[in-house]
Amino acid sequence: MDANDVDDRLFEVGRALSCRIRIALLHTLLDGDASVGELVASTGASQPNVSNHLATLRSAGLVAADREGRVIRYRLASPQAADLVRALSAAARAD
Repeated sequence: MDANDVDDRLFEVGRALSCRIRIALLHTLLDGDASVGELVASTGASQPNVSNHLATLRSAGLVAADREGRVIRYRLASPQAADLVRALSAAARAD
């Protein structure tokens, strides 16, 4: 992977983190996997809105999806994604 690929990937992650609803989704997923319906309930956003935000988070490599029958469950894509969410939250709370 060359430097431009890394820069593009970081830009995509940064863009994915630039929305309150996406941050709320990531925080919810820190507690474990969830369906779209559960994420709608936790954020108060509409189902289409949550689905679009999840697509952005998946494209950035922060969220992954697993099908369980007819239900798709979303989770943080990696331990590094969870670490990133925790670190950004801690940095935002730092004085």
